[in-house]
Amino acid sequence: MITGDQSATASAIGNQLNLSQGKPLQVLESSKLENMDPALLAGLVKNVHVFARVSPAHKLKIVQALQDVGYVVAMTGDGINDGPALKAADIGVAMGCGGTNVARDVSDVVLEDDNLHTMAIAVRQGRAIYNNIRKMIHFMVSTNLTEIEVMLAGIATGLGQPMNPMQLLWINLVTDIFPGLALSLEPAEPGEAIIEGPDLRRMLFESGTIGVGTMGAYLYGLRRYGSGAAASTLAFNTLTLNELAHALSSRSQYRNVFGGQSLPPNPHLTRAILGMAGLQAVVSLVPAARRLLGTTPLNITDLLVIGAGVLLPL
Repeated sequence: MITGDQSATASAIGNQLNLSQGKPLQVLESSKLENMDPALLAGLVKNVHVFARVSPAHKLKIVQALQDVGYVVAMTGDGINDGPALKAADIGVAMGCGGTNVARDVSDVVLEDDNLHTMAIAVRQGRAIYNNIRKMIHFMVSTNLTEIEVMLAGIATGLGQPMNPMQLLWINLVTDIFPGLALSLEPAEPGEAIIEGPDLRRMLFESGTIGVGTMGAYLYGLRRYGSGAAASTLAFNTLTLNELAHALSSRSQYRNVFGGQSLPPNPHLTRAILGMAGLQAVVSLVPAARRLLGTTPLNITDLLVIGAGVLLPL
């Protein structure tokens, strides 16, 4: 906390807010900042909880000291004298109603209602959006990798094309758009970089696992029906339902759908998955749709094979 209040007032408020997390509250008065060496100040700011009797000029020193030790600094202000600190901070936040034009011009964020609680809400929403972008990318990359791997595997091993172009187009229309949009509405989780090494390894593992399930259904179709539309139908339905099921496992890196800490509800994703699964059932049952996609009717054994090819990867 950085305040112009006296030390006693600042200490009382700092204790009420539990800024020190149960440890003794460390208060530093601005009078000690005047001639302090920047290196010494950089060492102190990591342990100071409250800066008292601070002038706008001291704010700039504190911002720079915090940045020197590696912190990302957001600074709030409303006056002309706050301008240098607002500009130097990684994120300058000005008051929109009571703030001066100078403060607003040099800031990155302007609070229209002058309510600091708005900033906390914005941070939460920003983190949720950022995390949901990660989930969408994870889902899109892993499912599209699966399609590439399945097609390459079939052609490279001489087993033919597991799916025709219309089926691939259908998969992308059904499984990418609505589940991807629904994942963008997930509740917030802890944030990380958008794509890291473990994320790529996880995507490759998941796409490979889904690919094995899909190719397993295709190989069963080849052995039972031979090369043609029947085997392709098994691969097509297995991959489509696999990608819908994969939307469930893309919801969180830390929690799963089979137990442990439960995931918060996302009715948008539930509706998207059930709706697209229902649409897949329709195109499997309607003769005109089967002709368009080049598929054949499925019997009970085929459905069991498809179910196994979906459940095991999930």
